[in-house]
Amino acid sequence: MADPQDKDITSLERIKRIMGILRLDGREIEIHLPHYIEIAKISNTTQEIFTVKLSNPLIDIGEGEIDYIYINFIFSGVELFGKCKFIEKQRAFLTLQLPDTLKSRTRRRYPRVKLKESMTAEVKFKEFPEKKLEKISSRELPVKYSQLYWEAQRENVDLKKVFMLGLKEMKNISPYTEFVIYKKDNRNSRDARIMRKSGKVLYIDDCHKAQSYTKFIASDRIINYLYYFHDKRMGGSSQDEITKEMEEIIREDLSKGYSSKVLLPLFSSEGVIGHIKVFQKGIKNKITPENVTDLSAIAILIASGIEKAHFVTDLDELTNSSLIEISEGGLFLKIIDHGSNVRIPEGTSMEVRFKFNDKEIILNGRVCRAGEDPASYAIKFINISSDVKKVLKDFVDKNIEVFKDKL
Repeated sequence: MADPQDKDITSLERIKRIMGILRLDGREIEIHLPHYIEIAKISNTTQEIFTVKLSNPLIDIGEGEIDYIYINFIFSGVELFGKCKFIEKQRAFLTLQLPDTLKSRTRRRYPRVKLKESMTAEVKFKEFPEKKLEKISSRELPVKYSQLYWEAQRENVDLKKVFMLGLKEMKNISPYTEFVIYKKDNRNSRDARIMRKSGKVLYIDDCHKAQSYTKFIASDRIINYLYYFHDKRMGGSSQDEITKEMEEIIREDLSKGYSSKVLLPLFSSEGVIGHIKVFQKGIKNKITPENVTDLSAIAILIASGIEKAHFVTDLDELTNSSLIEISEGGLFLKIIDHGSNVRIPEGTSMEVRFKFNDKEIILNGRVCRAGEDPASYAIKFINISSDVKKVLKDFVDKNIEVFKDKL
């Protein structure tokens, strides 16, 4: 809850001074663009305008006129928001007018604290946001899949039987069908990443046409590789690199004789744990949109059986990290195993483990923001029991020193 004493900042001189401090300290701010939020740093300030440098020079802020862009950042323990008039964009730089007002929302509930000595901890996190299983009722289902439906709904479901029935139904559509369950050696493959991150059906209607891999699909359930390439572009890949990878994907599919293909995510209660791959061979044989609808229903029924059976694959590894700051409400850590290669999105669930007086403390939280240093993250605790709170408070009181913000 916001501190009732917080007030909006309306003084232009004070706003300019705050923006100047952010520039000098090299702090990151969030820029709310039309289709996503981008991290940026202030590169220049004048009396009425300021310029930010986007982290990705390929960012396209979209077509049409943009009148205002919203920004937000943490300053002296308070999250501040501003509405800035858009002036211009040149390459990786945006020029904005200073906001008339900076509104405050959140003041830290607990004091910021810093560990006396560096302390190691183990963290476990989900690399991709959770995707929920879509439900389907018997009334929405074709009669031909009723046996699979009732097998998947049994209290003591026979998962092997559900897979066999599902495979039989899919082979009626195409003889070329594969099940892929993700493990540590294949979870980061290209197709696995698309399935785990999107939770949607990937459909290529004609493997002989490059457009089929990248054309826009107006659907909230079906995608193609355009989704993947957009993600690569946001990660800093050049257009040449993306074109080269697209050509590689098409070449792989054609070398296997695919005429069309579809990938459907398999869910458990923990999210996407695998996918079904169905394809056709030969110019005359194609997977149709009607086939995709039937395959989607089958995949949902198989996933229902997986959920009933409580089948889960453990794709989350414990990763070493260094605790930097901690309080009763959260902590700040730096992942040291994966270096700057790891990118954890805001909202990701995390489990942090460390030892205190030979007792292991396990804390659950969510990433609320990324730090300025590579692979450093602020974690807000969630669902902490009273017993763990007491142990944590004792740890805080005995092992840290409170320090005040310089600002």
